[in-house]
Amino acid sequence: MAGIGVGFFGCLLSSADKQRKLNGGQHSATSFWRFRIGAVGSTIFGVMSLIGLSYGPVALVVVVRAGATLPANAFFSQVFDLRPLLREDLLGMLVTLSGVVCFAIFQGKPPAEVTETRFLYFMTSTPAIVWNALMGLCFFLA
Repeated sequence: MAGIGVGFFGCLLSSADKQRKLNGGQHSATSFWRFRIGAVGSTIFGVMSLIGLSYGPVALVVVVRAGATLPANAFFSQVFDLRPLLREDLLGMLVTLSGVVCFAIFQGKPPAEVTETRFLYFMTSTPAIVWNALMGLCFFLA
């Protein structure tokens, strides 16, 4: 459900931006409200996608959400007249949905949950400290 909501509100935001560009860079009354509703809806459904984590393993939840977002984006881009639906889009959706089904069927048993002690052990290991320092440096230099 969250993937469909993210797809809808993402396309609503794109539609508002398209209207703004066609209006000389200024929002019209319609595009202004589309932008506001799209931003709020994207935020709500983005947070709602975290709810799925309480029902299943992270690997499965993320794959199913991504598998729902792609077809939703393709469908809603047609509804909002953002771009034409091409043969490659349909092929991409078929491959993505096939991958989601295969992953859901064959993923196997999820690994044991990471405890707080084990998490802290991983975070204080040398590779984790080096990696986090590099990511922090890249963040501050960007």
